[in-house]
Order: sequence, then structure tokens, then C-alpha cells
Amino acid sequence: MKRVLVTGACGNIGANVVDLLVQRGYAVRAIDLDTPKNRRVRARWRTDMDMRFGSICDEALVAETVQGMDHVIHLAAVVPPATDIDQALGYAVNVVATRSLIASCEAQTSPPRLTFTSTAAIWGRNDEVDGPRRAEEEISPSDNYTRQKAECEAMIRASSLDAVIFRIAMTPPVALAALSPFVFDMHPDMRVEFTHPKDQALGLVNSLVLTDPVVGRTLLLGGGARNRYRYREWLNMVFDAVGMPAVPRSAFGDALFLTDWVNSEESQAILDYQRHDLHSYLKEVSAELGPARHLVNRIGPALSPVVLAYSRHQATAEGKPARLPDAYRAMTTVRRGLRAAKSYL
Repeated sequence: MKRVLVTGACGNIGANVVDLLVQRGYAVRAIDLDTPKNRRVRARWRTDMDMRFGSICDEALVAETVQGMDHVIHLAAVVPPATDIDQALGYAVNVVATRSLIASCEAQTSPPRLTFTSTAAIWGRNDEVDGPRRAEEEISPSDNYTRQKAECEAMIRASSLDAVIFRIAMTPPVALAALSPFVFDMHPDMRVEFTHPKDQALGLVNSLVLTDPVVGRTLLLGGGARNRYRYREWLNMVFDAVGMPAVPRSAFGDALFLTDWVNSEESQAILDYQRHDLHSYLKEVSAELGPARHLVNRIGPALSPVVLAYSRHQATAEGKPARLPDAYRAMTTVRRGLRAAKSYL
């Protein structure tokens, strides 16, 4: 029985990875922060799964958890906008902890194989390219997060470990997310390639049984040509799925580097993981509202000013000062009302 360590095990992709590993009979060890949410996620797995709650920045914990492992799937990360809000934390988790993990793996008598997830944002701006990105293209990290991922990729390539690097396309959770100003900072024409978290997990887990096609490689995991959109188009489809109003181009900023289209033909041929499209995902997200979906449909048009209040770009377009705290309070009231409606219905 192969032994697999998963870091960030209770996260969006990590939880789906652990699901598959448990289903397939792997001996699973996992690390994630000790939070109420992560405790709830852990409860869905069998009791003999070895869950270690703690920080990936704890070198002693990392050194202990890699012992005896055949594989390490490293998913723990801080992502934007948190990597800009707390740059020290982002670097500590994304780079320093990865360096410690590599060293701990190399120190083993029989070092485990390392699977590392990087990002489809690593090529930088995507307004001057036509086709999907290829792994061999020169990268151009353009923010804290992508610079940190690029540094980790370089460390892994310089290590003595058997390793696989996956640059993954946009993978939103199947959940109702809180609205934030960050949503509107991206350019409306930014290229996004939707990938279902279950598909990302399937690709990662399928790679564990392969050697020559993957070890030492940088592969791209994405949803394929049928799942490629422009950002505003994609976001408005998500809003529509939960009964929210569409937003105009004027609500968006000009950041073109958060994600990109990727050429996933090779990874799909090797790993056979693409199962979902955006439309099936939107049905799942809509189902999260349950009967409250009908209420949102009725009040949705009236929410437009509340939604747009989150966009400082829309405020600028209208010649108004951005009043994001008011938007936070208003949206919090809306979310509380929806939760209450969902519970009542």
C-alpha cells in the first residue's frame, strides 16, 4: 500500500485529493491548519486516515510527517489577495515552508516523490498572446504569488527529488463564496480556463501511478478548450447561476495575470482527468442555495447597486468615491438574509 502525504489537505483541491486517495486504498497522512472548517472536512474521511493539524511552517511537524512516505502532494499555499495583504506570511508559507519540505524529503533514506502545484498565472500578462499557454514558454511572474511559485519551481528542479510540477488553471470551489472588492480588480477580458476541483484532484492522483510520462516534467492541468472564457463572461455566468445581476465592463480593473488558458492536451492524454464543464459546475453552485434560489431570483435585480458598490472601478467610472465599507456591511446583511431564508425554506 503506497503512503501519501497531502499538505493543505482540507482545501478546495486538497479535500478532493484526499477523497480519491481514501477511495483508492492509499495510506493517507495529511496536514492542514486546525480550524473549525477543517475539522468539519476531516470528519468525512475514515478514522484511520492520519490527520495532523498544524502549520506547514512548523519545520518539526513537516520533518515528522514526511517520514515513511512514498509520495508527497504539496498543495498548502497562501493565494491572492492574501499574498499582497500579508507579504511576510505569503512568503513564509509559499516559499520558506516549501524549502523546508524539500529538505525534509531529501533527508529521508528513501526520499518520497514530490508533486507540487504551481499556477497558470506564472506567464504574466495575457493580452498579447493568442493560443493557450505551453509549459515550455518563458514565464514572467508579475505579483508576489507568481514570483513565489516561480521560486519554488526553481528549488524543486534544483533538488535531488523525483518531482512533478503541475501549473493549474482556475479552480473555484463548489461553494457560495463571499463577494469582495478583489473580484473586480481583474480585467474583464482576462483569459480564464475553468477546471473543476474534482478534475484537478483526479489528474494529481492519477499521476501517482506513472513514472516516465510525468517525473521531472512540468505539466499543465486545465479544463480544456470547452472551458475557456473571458473573465467578465465567466463571472456573470456564475452570478446568474445564483440569481445575481450581471455587472458591466466598467466595474472591472486591468490586471491580466491572475490566471490564463493552458494547453492541457498532453496532460489529458497522460492522465485522463477532464470530466466536468462550467455548466455542470454552475448547476452544483446553484444547488448550494437550495430552495432559497427562488428568493434570490426575485430580489436579484435589486442587488445590482449593492454588488457594484464592491467595485472601486465602477465608483471611479461614475465619478464617485469608493465606499467599500458600506458595501461590506450591505452585502453582509444580504448574505445573512439568504442564510436565514435557506434555513427557513
